[in-house]
Amino acid sequence: MRIISKPLLAGGALAGAATGLVWRQVRGQRQTDEPTDPGNLFLRKYGPWALVTGAARAEGLGYSFARHLAGRGFNLVLADITGEELAERAAELQAKYLVKVRPIVLDLGDEDFLGALLAQTADISVGLLICNHMWTPKNTPTIMEMDLASHMAMLDINARSYTALVHAYGRSMVERAQGGIVIVTSGAGLQTTPYTGAYSANKAYQRSLGEALWYELQGSGVDVLVAAPGLLATQGDALAGYPQWMVMDPDPVAVATLDALGREGPVLIPGLVNKAFMFTQTRLLPRRMAVESVGRFMAAGLLKPRMGSV
Repeated sequence: MRIISKPLLAGGALAGAATGLVWRQVRGQRQTDEPTDPGNLFLRKYGPWALVTGAARAEGLGYSFARHLAGRGFNLVLADITGEELAERAAELQAKYLVKVRPIVLDLGDEDFLGALLAQTADISVGLLICNHMWTPKNTPTIMEMDLASHMAMLDINARSYTALVHAYGRSMVERAQGGIVIVTSGAGLQTTPYTGAYSANKAYQRSLGEALWYELQGSGVDVLVAAPGLLATQGDALAGYPQWMVMDPDPVAVATLDALGREGPVLIPGLVNKAFMFTQTRLLPRRMAVESVGRFMAAGLLKPRMGSV
């Protein structure tokens, strides 16, 4: 296996580098491209209201989803824990797109969050659910370094709340025989990422939940898609340690995901670099070698000492 590993890793690196060059050339022009949709069939199929979680940060993927949905005429429910930022995003969307926006300040980790959210959306028909929120400690502790309370909070926010949202709003969609559900996971949900193991496990739960839903709801009139982006330019300089040609802007991810809903599935991997990287890790490399190579990649990106080093 040692003899095979170097060519495989080199092949993966070459594939990533080549697609990286292509992506850099088209990246800028694709950021704001919208698909043509005569008659706005997308809105008619999934509207009139969309619920987007984790949409408070101006640079975040959730707000990119919200902007592009507002541009297609959707009224929006935006749920996040940060009230002031959320109000600013809602005001921006209302002013620019002239749609209705309901900012709902909620801690999606609270045990009773769903009742409060359902009460505030009882008078509208949510036809599109985008589960995008995520929480993880900023200092990226390893599994054993992280305190147990943080592990439990991650599960509440990133696993339990996803299940609650999908179950509540998804059932209403099934009853109407119409709707769409997007679960935003990560490449870390497709391939284990040492040094952010709890995050990776949470994302793997989201992926598994979404894939099963995609299959189980076929023929129901409800479309399901799992989006698995890679590194995103949504965290300031937090990704400075990673190769910058691997970092995607959120707008192309949002557009590609909305375009793929009802057409592709169960999992969408946006971006050529992301596709090449995940193909190498999940298809070409044996499992042990893949975990080891990603561990080295994560250690370099997070500026952490590699296992076995002094």
